[in-house]
Amino acid sequence: MDSSASVKDFIAKEVADWDDELVTVARFKAFSGQRSDWQPNFLFWRNLIIKIATHFRFLTVQPSQVKNEWFNRGGLTPLCLDRVLFLMYNEGDIMRTLDLVDPRSGRVSQLFRKVSSLITRSATPPDIVAEEFVVVTAVLKDKAAEVVKHLSENHWNSSCIITMKKFQDVCGGPDEASVILRYLSGCRTAQYLSVHKKEL
Repeated sequence: MDSSASVKDFIAKEVADWDDELVTVARFKAFSGQRSDWQPNFLFWRNLIIKIATHFRFLTVQPSQVKNEWFNRGGLTPLCLDRVLFLMYNEGDIMRTLDLVDPRSGRVSQLFRKVSSLITRSATPPDIVAEEFVVVTAVLKDKAAEVVKHLSENHWNSSCIITMKKFQDVCGGPDEASVILRYLSGCRTAQYLSVHKKEL
């Protein structure tokens, strides 16, 4: 069974009125008016997306898949999802990989990049749906905490040095390791060290 089918099964079990046509019409509408008018709908979609990601341990998700597959009902998709994902990004529920610290760059470069990112972010809001992947913050924090706990339980001192290969094994693969290392570097919990120039 593919992930989208599994997600749909989960939604059907989790949302009691998912098959209620009247409720669906209201939920699938685009947001309009004041935020207070559509806040309950936003919270429904936000919480459901986070619940799905947490349940399936999706560290990253594809916005296009969330929009076009997860909630697709006979070809109909929620008209509000672009706005939902954008608000989730603005409020820190999801983030782009490039918003995370690059552990291979120096502190000055990291600071410069963070400032540049903040300026760019406020000047030109990103099209989140167009992103290939976004990181689910709640899952990232959980997985990062698990990695730190695993490492602390397997090393007697407060600091340890492990190879990238070992770190990738602990994280569950190179893609997840890359995201988690970026996050831990930003928290000053981990630091990337290279002994070969070609690794920089």
